[in-house]
Amino acid sequence: MMPQILQNTFLLCLGTLGFLKASYASPTKPAGLIDLGYAKHIPTYVNTTESGRNISVYKNIRFANSPTGDLRFRLPDTNITDIEGVQDGNFPPATFDCISSAPKEAPFPPLNGTTWGQEDCLFLDVYVPDNVKPGDSVPVLHFFVGSGFAFGSKDIFVLPNGLFDVTDDENKFIFVANNYRLGIPGWSYLPGEDMVANAGMHDCLAAAEWTSKYISRFGGDPDRITAMGHSAGAGIIGLSTVLNGGKGTPPPYKQAVVASPAIPPRRNVLDRQKKLFQTIVSQANCTSLECLRSVPEDTIASINNHFINQVKSDAGGGLFGPSPGFGPTVDFEYIPDMPQILFEQGKYHKTFTSLIVGNTANEGMGISSDLDDIDGGFRTLVRQIFTTASNETIEYIQSHYDYAENPAKLAWDWTTDVIFGCNAANIASAFKDVASRYLFSAPPATHGQDMLYFFYIDQNNTPVEKPGDAKAYQKNLLEFVYGREIDWPVLGDSKQITNMTGDGYGTVALPEDLEARCKMVNEISQDPENGV
Repeated sequence: MMPQILQNTFLLCLGTLGFLKASYASPTKPAGLIDLGYAKHIPTYVNTTESGRNISVYKNIRFANSPTGDLRFRLPDTNITDIEGVQDGNFPPATFDCISSAPKEAPFPPLNGTTWGQEDCLFLDVYVPDNVKPGDSVPVLHFFVGSGFAFGSKDIFVLPNGLFDVTDDENKFIFVANNYRLGIPGWSYLPGEDMVANAGMHDCLAAAEWTSKYISRFGGDPDRITAMGHSAGAGIIGLSTVLNGGKGTPPPYKQAVVASPAIPPRRNVLDRQKKLFQTIVSQANCTSLECLRSVPEDTIASINNHFINQVKSDAGGGLFGPSPGFGPTVDFEYIPDMPQILFEQGKYHKTFTSLIVGNTANEGMGISSDLDDIDGGFRTLVRQIFTTASNETIEYIQSHYDYAENPAKLAWDWTTDVIFGCNAANIASAFKDVASRYLFSAPPATHGQDMLYFFYIDQNNTPVEKPGDAKAYQKNLLEFVYGREIDWPVLGDSKQITNMTGDGYGTVALPEDLEARCKMVNEISQDPENGV
């Protein structure tokens, strides 16, 4: 069973407006009109936060054309055709969600086990305080949502109202969140075909480029964009640091908050990618990519549901679907190798000026199988990712963990490390002179719990053990967004990290066992004998 904390996070945002005081703008009274050149937008509604701050919310702004037909499985097309009339973005929640399939085991009733959404989904939302106007050049926080690369949207999991509540008239910011393609449309790939790998990642980069180009029209500063992501969204940010092996144009943000980055440790899964894609084509009664581009959207959604909800998932690595699953892959072009290898080779963008990178201490509890059979069960768990790992290799992995008192802890800690924690460690180490690393260990320290603190609103919507701690974390996050020094140490050569506990936070030395475990994970994931 998945952690209750994730259910709380989901239910917080599922209704989007359910707990907020909102007044809707009228298309006949274009207050707050923003002319983007290709479209004119007015606020969809004005949120009044608990502290009385009014936030104009511009919903459902298109940042790329519909990725359908010939654009299916291609880079996002940002040459948008002019849109007539004044847009108010007023549509029911989830109208523009990308095709999503929430696995049956997901703890989000009534969505678990269902499929919804559409392909024409490349839209974003902009939240602007009512005292921000063009020319103010306030900083921007652009959020990439987590989703297991399979389900979710800009309307689910995170709302910024609590952050706006801890601002004042001298410290303002704008918040942006975007959709990106998921499942088959976002993460399918067949090398050698006329298609792009990691389309969902490119969607997020296109959305960030949109922010860089247009946010000044809302009063934002395009030179002060902080990207923030959780889980899959954080994995996308992590991948963006090694885009094109550090060559060419860097991402349009120089600061980032990378929370529990999910990046499967896979280097070459060519054969498995081919097999899965050919199975997708066959399921659509097609024999070619061109045919697959021509099938109706309902067919794509049905096939997506089939592979995520009706076929046994053996992908591992935090992904869903048949091996190798739907998620990031090394394409030997935009992502030329696994990030940890590119970091070691110095092939990454050095343009980042500041990073916050971290994970929760017990990510794996609730999202990995509890092991009834230590030997066979753990071998199966490891081989979902490292398909040809020997028994000796798996015993070597086990030797790094202390699980005598609780056998399930072996699976939890391994999942924490291999999917989230060691990605965070690799990113922080690569940027050690500008990266602050945190470990969120406030019990139960499960996946997503830190997001309740960073995006705390109140005890009804985002219940936490100590609201005072949440406010302190939020103020540090905002100081970071403003470009100021925060009181969390840079990792540096001394390897100091911030431990976020149930009693505030403090500076500690990087635990030796965590460092040793990540050294082991990197070693295993770079050895071709393990089927990476």
